[in-house]
Amino acid sequence: MVWSFVSVGAVVGLALYPLQLGYWVFLAIALWGVALYYPFPVTARIRQSVTIDRPAGQVFEFLARPANQPLWNPRVGACQPADVPPEVGQEWTFASKRRWRKQSRMMHRFSRLEPPRLVEITAAGRGMSVVSAYIVEDMGEQSRVLLDATVDGLPAVAACASSAIGWIYRSPDFRCLKRILEGAPL
Repeated sequence: MVWSFVSVGAVVGLALYPLQLGYWVFLAIALWGVALYYPFPVTARIRQSVTIDRPAGQVFEFLARPANQPLWNPRVGACQPADVPPEVGQEWTFASKRRWRKQSRMMHRFSRLEPPRLVEITAAGRGMSVVSAYIVEDMGEQSRVLLDATVDGLPAVAACASSAIGWIYRSPDFRCLKRILEGAPL
């Protein structure tokens, strides 16, 4: 909202003084602020994969337990409630890891389960929704896990930036998942 007023002020300044460079810079900054903070909803897609030295059934069982996610996903705290059964429609949240900032929680729910092949989780909140499909491919003693996530409702600039960053810098989540599943007995 503030950026909208700033943009209008910059346009008025340019109408009065069109040759002043400062007003052009002011307008550019204001438009950038509008693009960052206005929720022009855009969809971002994230795809990653990892090969794990475990059978598909064990990998599926680990991924289908929400309480395991804080072990390999550094962005989430403890699962609440802690004992969510892997059934379609079951809901949970994760505790915030940021104590200094109060944030609205996203409600997670199992939207599809196809043992031992697919765990699909839908999360909604904070003005966006995320559908994360963990597809487990059986390769004998190994399994390939493919994450296919779709994020709806991100501001346009944030969606572009996150897609570019995700393409260049791979998230450590799957490396942690691989290390936990291969290093510790299930």
